[in-house]
Amino acid sequence: MAEIPLFPLATVLLPGNTLELKIFETRYLDMIAGCMRENNPFGVVLIHNGDETVIDAEIYSVGTTAVISDWENRADGLLGITALGVERFEILSTRTQQDGLTMAEIAILDEDSMPEIPEQFAYMLELLNHVSAHENQVRDEDQGFCSILYQLIYLLPLEAALKQRLLEIPDCNDRAVILHAELIRLGVIQYIKPE
Repeated sequence: MAEIPLFPLATVLLPGNTLELKIFETRYLDMIAGCMRENNPFGVVLIHNGDETVIDAEIYSVGTTAVISDWENRADGLLGITALGVERFEILSTRTQQDGLTMAEIAILDEDSMPEIPEQFAYMLELLNHVSAHENQVRDEDQGFCSILYQLIYLLPLEAALKQRLLEIPDCNDRAVILHAELIRLGVIQYIKPE
């Protein structure tokens, strides 16, 4: 169990993926400065109800810890950071600091380690390769199945609520089953030629 600052957003961060953020609110500038100084993570959580600038926005209870992998002082005067998703976590309790920053007691959620892609989901690697090339993303060839799923979920134009639902599923294979059903519903799978 640990306490980390939270960064509620209108988007979902998945483990192993990055998110470009523009920081302008004082509470988050202070948070990022502290995380960089002490080499500590923060938590990215999806907003369920409310706005990114509101202090008491309703948030989901499962998010992803993030570390700052890069930063820059932008030409528009804002701080730009690249957040790298690390691990899924569940919020156990929260408290709001005087500056409006939400701190959370969290528990890190276990992750499956499935190195091999189950045969019925082998097409997902092909789809990821296609989407990665289209998005000019460099893909790590040594990824396990869970990492492949996270990257595919990240790159596909899925609604944030669906990405959140997929993030919350504890089992990698179950996550693939739900994603597979969504890809059928969206008509994506019909374009993948069978072996």
